[in-house]
Amino acid sequence: MKFLMKFVLVVLLVQFTNCTYAQKGKTVQKGDERPQWIDNPYSFYSERQYLVGVGSGDTREAAEKNAVAQIAKIFKTDIRVDETLIESVLESSKGKKSELSTSSEIYNRTRIKSDQQLKNVKIDQVYFSEKDGMYYALAYLDRVETSALYEQDFKENDRLMLEYFQKSRNETNKLHRLSDINKSIALFEINRLINEQYKVLTGGNVLTPSVSKSELDQALRSIREKISVSLAAGSDTPQEVGDYLREIIGNIGFKIVEQNADFVIKYELQTEKSNLNRPGIVALNWHLKIDVVDRVNNFTLKTFNMNKRTAAISEGEAKAKILRTVKENLKTKFYRQLMDYLNSF
Repeated sequence: MKFLMKFVLVVLLVQFTNCTYAQKGKTVQKGDERPQWIDNPYSFYSERQYLVGVGSGDTREAAEKNAVAQIAKIFKTDIRVDETLIESVLESSKGKKSELSTSSEIYNRTRIKSDQQLKNVKIDQVYFSEKDGMYYALAYLDRVETSALYEQDFKENDRLMLEYFQKSRNETNKLHRLSDINKSIALFEINRLINEQYKVLTGGNVLTPSVSKSELDQALRSIREKISVSLAAGSDTPQEVGDYLREIIGNIGFKIVEQNADFVIKYELQTEKSNLNRPGIVALNWHLKIDVVDRVNNFTLKTFNMNKRTAAISEGEAKAKILRTVKENLKTKFYRQLMDYLNSF
């Protein structure tokens, strides 16, 4: 299953890491004569060599942040990637001596959060208009310098991607092989994000990966088809729970079989009435328990447990609400737990 998400891309570099958002500019200019760069910033900087942004605000800090934000807007683009896979792969490397820790830093630099700013942008001009009481700031970013750093990041990820892809071909353990291919695909996806930024900086140039998307997809399909799962329901567990699990497993690409499976998923949903002493309200305490047995590596995953109480105007409505909650948690929390395990090898 792929949870696809739009990413807003911006350039974040490792330089100037001691700056909170941009290098401070020169002394604030003042006066009634409006500087030319406010309305025509590229009269100061060549558009072929720099990206430039002009911002305004009630304070100098607000104007500078706004100028940086104008440059960030240049990098905005919509790109669909499997965020769950990327984050699961990178999470699996935490606490281990893994080269993926560098890729994790690179990935974080390709994303923007509301409290992040571009760290390598320089503020060159700041002007205060005494006439309207506003500050104006001019920010710029060097295209060549920035694209060189992104090319370096791309090549590092590409080297690791190829390494994991080649390693997967020699794996005899099917789950280890799957983990290596997932790592390769995650690195490929991160490089797609980098390429989007690189294209903006270089006017459309792209960097070429060592392994194609079609090769990675074919390798992933091949190993997924070799992994099987069987489902074992507990007594009185609604059929819908099994249907939700089948949907998740099917979207992952594993086969569902009756016996001799690589994974056995044991699941049980129990409910019992709870007296809330509220007329017209029915409450049910419920417990969802899932065990995932890995027969390839003779290991049982940490049990997935949920204990909750659900109330509604009728028992039927309460049970329907429980199943909706179960479905949502299986598609998110349980799916992520299973992905983390698959990527942990």
